[in-house]
Amino acid sequence: MTTIATDPLSRDWLTRQITDLIGEDEPIDPAESLVLYGLDSIAVMRLVLALEERGVIVGFDDLARDPTLDGWWALIAARTN
Repeated sequence: MTTIATDPLSRDWLTRQITDLIGEDEPIDPAESLVLYGLDSIAVMRLVLALEERGVIVGFDDLARDPTLDGWWALIAARTN
């Protein structure tokens, strides 16, 4: 997983993180459940830690409520504004 703390937090950054976590080479449907792509709880926890490194505090439960790229970006955007 690409977790360089100097990478700016953006939707593109999140997309890269998710792509790395699920090992997907094809584009991800931002409204599709990431569980269908093979996302597991360990991967979600890795993302939680990567977000904490960037000052965004979210928990596993927060991300599990809407496990989509769109849902996660909305949550992150709300926590960074």
